[in-house]
Parts: sequence; structure tokens; C-alpha cells
Amino acid sequence: MTVSVVMPTYNAEAFLHEAITSVLRQTWTDFELIVLDDGSTDGSLAIVQSHAQNDPRIKVFSQPNAGTAVTLNRAIDLASSDTVFIMHADDVMHANRLERQLAFLEVHPELAVASSLVNHIDEKGRVIGQDNSFLFTHEEIQEKLDLNKVIGFNHPAVVLRKSVVQAAGGYRQEFWPAEDLDLWNRLAEQGHKILVQPEILLDYRIHGGSASISRAHLARKKYSWLRDSMLRRRRNEPELTWEQFLAFRREAPLRRRISEERVDFSQIFYKAAVGHFAGRRYLRTIGNAAIAVLLRPRHILNEMITKSKWRMKGNKKTS
Repeated sequence: MTVSVVMPTYNAEAFLHEAITSVLRQTWTDFELIVLDDGSTDGSLAIVQSHAQNDPRIKVFSQPNAGTAVTLNRAIDLASSDTVFIMHADDVMHANRLERQLAFLEVHPELAVASSLVNHIDEKGRVIGQDNSFLFTHEEIQEKLDLNKVIGFNHPAVVLRKSVVQAAGGYRQEFWPAEDLDLWNRLAEQGHKILVQPEILLDYRIHGGSASISRAHLARKKYSWLRDSMLRRRRNEPELTWEQFLAFRREAPLRRRISEERVDFSQIFYKAAVGHFAGRRYLRTIGNAAIAVLLRPRHILNEMITKSKWRMKGNKKTS
């Protein structure tokens, strides 16, 4: 096969059929779809097996639950091509995604990883906004590196070079749910080229789990840890373990801890607001967004304007 598409699944039966169908309808037809079920307890595996009976391009694997990063690494290892597309089991590819991203790689053969822009959709598939990125040139990526800013973009819209990712050690499970950000920044630090393609090629689903305060709190702490690890690597210092990092934060001066918690909780409540907005729970949206703005007004208001996730009348996707 020319390319491989890898799709880790875990209890994704609600959206899995639509996700698989969006891969199978691609205008670029020469691919394999590797679906690795990570110990689902719902009907996910049966849905994949049903599709595989009708399309030989689908290869089905399963394992006891091991976590997102472990599953991604194994799925990439199973890929027969060095060109690997990441796909989440609740998102929707636009029909020309493979074709357009392969064309982008042909123009940019230096790239180790490329992503694209995405629509944000709700549980019903209605478009509620778009995510904006400004990482369209190598100069913009280098500016992020020079300013010690974390490089981030849409994970399920990624195409990557298997050989490069594996040589870098792949995803690290301990950084979940920020394991993708950890990988991109390690690759960039090693001199590998990364860009975002300025086309919307995927519908990224925001649903109930996006409003979870506890998960958002964990994600923010892991983000802080990966940024701390990034800065230590760049100073040629050893990374802290998760336990060491938590202890380090607890030992920080009170004023610094308060400032860090304020930033963390502003992002936590902002993410919860987006999740409630996707579920059309508008009173909860307003409440969480108000808290986020009170904690960090300028930054959160800028997020609301530039990220464009707030479309009141969702439109059904047309791709």
C-alpha cells in the first residue's frame, strides 16, 4: 500500500462507523486502514470486524487495555508504509484528506510531521467552528522554538514519517493526555521539520468528555509537565518524573503557585465551556466561560476570538 491509516479505538461505538466510512470513501484509494482496539468493553471491535469483512484494506487488531500512547505506538509499528496518517475513532475525514496531504508532502519532502486545519463538530456532526493555526511556515515554527513556546496542532489531522517518529521514541504514555504535544516538541528540538497545511481536511468532534473538569485538570498539569521537561531538555538538564514534577510545583513560592493555578483553571473552565457549547448546554457554557474570563480576561477573550469555536447555529458538514 502507498500509505497507512492508523485508528486506535476504545469504547468508540457511537461514532466509529462514521469514522471508518470517512476513511473508506477517500479519493486516494491505495491505503491500508489499521484499527487497533485497546480493550473496548462496548461494541467497537464488532463494528470494525463487520467493516473488515467487506473491505480487505481494513486490518483489525486488538489488545488488552494499555492506554492511548501505547496503542498509537503499536498501531504505527503495524503499518506497512512509512507514510502514516493518524485518525481518531470519533472524527470524520474529508473525502480528499489523503490526496491533499500527500500532495502537501510532495511539495514539502523535508517534513517529518504535517497536520491540517479542522472543523469543530458536535455530537450530531454539526459544524460549530473552526480551529485556527498560524504554523504554516518554517519561520513560524522556529519562532516558537526560539521563544520556548510549546508547538501544538490538531493530532487527528496528522500525517507522519514512521521511521522518524520511531527513531525519536514515539509517544510517551506517561504524558497522556498530552502525549502528542510531547512528541511534536521533541521532534522539533531534534531538527525535524513540522508544518500545518492551510486547508480544512478533517471534522474534529467535541462531545461530552470535553466538558470534564477532572480530565481537563489532568491535561493542564500534564501540559505544564511537558513544558517543564521541554525547557529542561533545552538547558541540557534531566527531565523530572511526574512525581518529581508535582513535588517541585508544591515546593514553589506561594505567589508562583497561585499564578500557575490561575492560568491552569482559566484553561480548564474554558475547555469545559467549549464542551458544554458543543452539547448545546448554553447556561453551563456561559457559567464556565465567565469563570475562565474572570481568571484570565485578555488571554481567554483572545482564545474565543481566534479559535472560532463558537458558532451558535451549527451546519451539517458537507464534505
